[in-house]
Amino acid sequence: MQLRIEPNRRRWAILGAVLAAVAVVVLLRRPIAQVAELILGAAAACFVVAPLANLLEKRLSRPAAALAALLAVLAVLAGGLWLLLPALLREMADLARTLPGIVSAASNWLAGARLWLEQRLPGVRLPGMDFSALQGFATALAGGTITFAANLADVAGKLSMAAVLAYFFLRDRDRLLLRLELLMPQAWRVTAVRMASAASRELRLYLQGQLMIAGAVAALAVAALAIVGVRNALVLGLLVGVLNMIPYFGPFIGGVPAVLIALTESWQKAALTAAALVVVQQLDGSWISPRVMGSLTGFSPAAVLLGIYGGARLGGVLGMLLALPAMMTTRTLFRVFVQKYENI
Repeated sequence: MQLRIEPNRRRWAILGAVLAAVAVVVLLRRPIAQVAELILGAAAACFVVAPLANLLEKRLSRPAAALAALLAVLAVLAGGLWLLLPALLREMADLARTLPGIVSAASNWLAGARLWLEQRLPGVRLPGMDFSALQGFATALAGGTITFAANLADVAGKLSMAAVLAYFFLRDRDRLLLRLELLMPQAWRVTAVRMASAASRELRLYLQGQLMIAGAVAALAVAALAIVGVRNALVLGLLVGVLNMIPYFGPFIGGVPAVLIALTESWQKAALTAAALVVVQQLDGSWISPRVMGSLTGFSPAAVLLGIYGGARLGGVLGMLLALPAMMTTRTLFRVFVQKYENI
């Protein structure tokens, strides 16, 4: 006997199921977001480590190659942290303690510059700058160093779980990719596989190049700031290297903290700091980036600026960092789609 469901009841059942699903997501949004964060982190780790695992599979079984690749990457990261973390934490704590004073000194310096200009330009009144919000942020940061240190254990636990999950993703990646492929309608499967392959290939080349450039710029910035004698050169140089991945605005955003810190000592040191960072950026723009990246992105400056602005509006600095990879992925997907349906 076949059970028949009337169309009206079927629509109400579908509507009820959708509403129940929405209610579950709303009520459990925090644990769902945490699980999604863990899955995305593991997938990102799998994406980065997969080339090394493929290379090791020429001599090892797939589970052994996946484990060896993850352990090799974790060993490199642990070695880097063992070398850098003590000095990095020490400099971060010192920077957090001195940051309120740095903001206050910068505010006083700008107020003095404003008064000096108004005295030289009679009748002109320049607008003042309110640093109260930044001062409050600096004070909160200074008081949050203990909380930051306490959260390191929580971060380490999440990274460990992500690493274990990444191992299973690497070991079973063919089966997982096949199941994802089967989720697509049959008419779209070939196109979806081509899109994913092209996007992952282009994105991996971009990320590899950007990490190499960021490492080189960070090393040069740390050396330049140490030569000039800026305090907390390690933290500030690493910040310059990371933010350098943001086109156009990144070098300026990363260099401002170092110049402000140097300005609290003297304007001469601030000028030397700015000059040293300009030299680093010139080396990056004329020698490092062209040799590593070439013209991989292929976007016009206007498109990059619009993408960075949109990323900043959506996700702040993180959105600015992810804007260009998202644009590249979207462009690749659209290109594959056009090639399929317009035969070009």
